[in-house]
Amino acid sequence: MNIELRNLQKKHKVDERMIKGKASTILTLCGLDNTELSILIVNNKRIRRLNKRYRGIDRPTDVLAFPLTLSLSPLGRGKGEGLLGDIVISMEKAHRQAEEQGHSPNTELLFLLTHGILHLIGYDHEISSLEEKRMKRKENFIISRI
Repeated sequence: MNIELRNLQKKHKVDERMIKGKASTILTLCGLDNTELSILIVNNKRIRRLNKRYRGIDRPTDVLAFPLTLSLSPLGRGKGEGLLGDIVISMEKAHRQAEEQGHSPNTELLFLLTHGILHLIGYDHEISSLEEKRMKRKENFIISRI
């Protein structure tokens, strides 16, 4: 398993070792032991530009996921090998949401990391309420174990 992480923001401290370790655990819980993942930590300005460019939404978001592999079958069932994709997380947004939810920024970061990985393997809460419930159950399963 190879996890690449780049931190392009300077406002908030980032524990790269913790993020990589948790990402590895999340991937294992999803049955993805031989995958590669790229994580990019940015500020609101950068994620807003990406959100506008790739989703047509001109505002910052908390996490974006860009799947890159065709070796996985829908919802992550399959051999789980190859380059999984890229996750982009706004640390500014993560800190703000953590404050609003009453938990730590690291807890929020783990939720966003889990959410992003699930998007990479085919979960999509925007398709239907049934799919939203399925994704929420998987998120809760993963979060309870990390």
